[in-house]
Parts: sequence; C-alpha cells; structure tokens
Amino acid sequence: MSVLVIFNPISGAGRARGIAEAVQAAGRERGLDLELLPTSPGFETDRWLREPLEGRDALVVVGGDGAVRLVAAEAARAGVPLLHCPAGNENLFAREFGMRADPGFVAETLVRGEVRRVDLVRAEVDGRPDETVVLMASFGLDAEAVHDLSATRTGSVNNWTYVGPTLRQWWRFHPGPMSVSVDGTLAAREVRGLLIIANSRQYAARLDPAREALMDDGLVDLMILPCRSGIGALGWFLRIWFGTHQRHPRSIHLKGRRIEVDATEASRWQVDGDPPHDPAPVGRIAFEVMEGALPVLVPAVD
Repeated sequence: MSVLVIFNPISGAGRARGIAEAVQAAGRERGLDLELLPTSPGFETDRWLREPLEGRDALVVVGGDGAVRLVAAEAARAGVPLLHCPAGNENLFAREFGMRADPGFVAETLVRGEVRRVDLVRAEVDGRPDETVVLMASFGLDAEAVHDLSATRTGSVNNWTYVGPTLRQWWRFHPGPMSVSVDGTLAAREVRGLLIIANSRQYAARLDPAREALMDDGLVDLMILPCRSGIGALGWFLRIWFGTHQRHPRSIHLKGRRIEVDATEASRWQVDGDPPHDPAPVGRIAFEVMEGALPVLVPAVD
C-alpha cells in the first residue's frame, strides 16, 4: 500500500512534523510504504502535490482543517482516499469522522478503514479562481474575526487567540444587506445578519449551527440568522449554544444544491475557518455541491 503523508510545518505549534514521522513509523511496522511531504506556501497545489499523489492508495493529512481544504480538490481529482490526522486547532473534519491524532490509529485505519464518498462545495466568484469548501463558509461576525486574526497573527492559533479579533469586530459589526437564492428560488431579500453555508454539522467551539447538515446527502445547508449589530449577533450565538436558534421565528434554514449570494455592499467571507485564497470582499458568490466528489478513508466499524 503506497501512502503519501503530508504535514503542515506550522500546525500544532510545529508538532505536525513529529506526528507525521510517528505515523510513518507506525505504518512501516504494518508493512506500508509511506512517504512524507511538507505542504508548500501558496494555494496552487497542482504544482507540488499532483505528481507525488499520482498512483497512491491513500493520502494522510497531518494538520488542521486548513490543510485538509488545501489538498481536498487534488485528492478528489486523483480519486485518492483522504485520512485526517488532526494537528490543528479545531480539527472539525477529524471530529466529523471520528479520526484521532494517534499514529497507531492512523496506521490501523490505513489497513482496515473503509472508503466513504462525501460532498465538496465549489464556491464561484466572478473573476477569481474557484474555492473548495470542505466544511462550511460564512458571512458575518465570525468571518470578520477570521480575517482580523489572519491579518494580525504571528504564530499558531488556539481558541484564545480569537478573543481579541472577535471583540474588535463585535464592537464594529454592522452587516450590509444580502439577497440569497436556493436552487434559483429567492430565499431572502436584502437581509442583514449571519449567513452560514454548511456542508457539515461541525463548527468552531462546538456551536454547530447547522446540526442537520450531512456531508453525503448531495445538498448544502443554508442558515440565515438576521441581525443588524454585534448585540444581535451575540443573541444568535447564545441561542446556538443552547440549541434554540432554529425555533426562532426569524431564523431561516434551507437545503439545496446551489446557493447564490448577492451582497449590496461587498462583504468578507470565510471558508473552513480561514480567509479565502483571495481575501478581498465579494459582491456576488455562488456555492454549488459536488456530490460524492471526495473519497474519505474512515475508521472501520467493528
């Protein structure tokens, strides 16, 4: 079995390399052929990943959700099953599939795991390269905090490093109006607030606003939580925490294959917990499901 193990050198405050080497050793004990490859700066994965990935039986990603997103499109193109060895902050992809940062567990999954095909979401922005969404994307306070942190971070991140950016953005948060369509039907006109496009139920800090979202149903979930300020956003986050947000009469939850967002004022958005490759605000963007695009190697169920 030929396995490529990629690792993000800065994930886990630099621990990812050591974890990758431990995975390699555990795999070799089971007779597997594992090659290590660090991720490269930039987002043009075809330049550094496409050739090493050809002919592999599996791809192990040692890093966080950003590393998974970085390589997901290439793994889908090559048809190589992906296994996440979590070494980032939230590790939502690993949480979704019960994957652990244990070298023995990773090696055992490589030997005995099962392949499951899950959806990806393509984000289309006029005049820019498409973005791949693995877990979720959003507009609103969380997106503003993600951009703030990205502009000010100096090293690895944890949940505490988001406190300052979130407070700064909360104070000044006044979202612009957006119109949203699902499969060609208008879902909301000129609405202001929090907008979440979810391919997975997982979300940062276990808030999980789209708890019915599934990664293998061929649909993407849309959550719209209307508000006009940081105070209103705080109210929604509290409702999400207590699980009451979907019962609120102003919340909107829909599913579809294509979601189109038209912002009256260009707005910033985040994807899988990071700014998109082009962080400039967008006016129009569409999200379309790529059903069953990504093969994932999941732990075997005994």
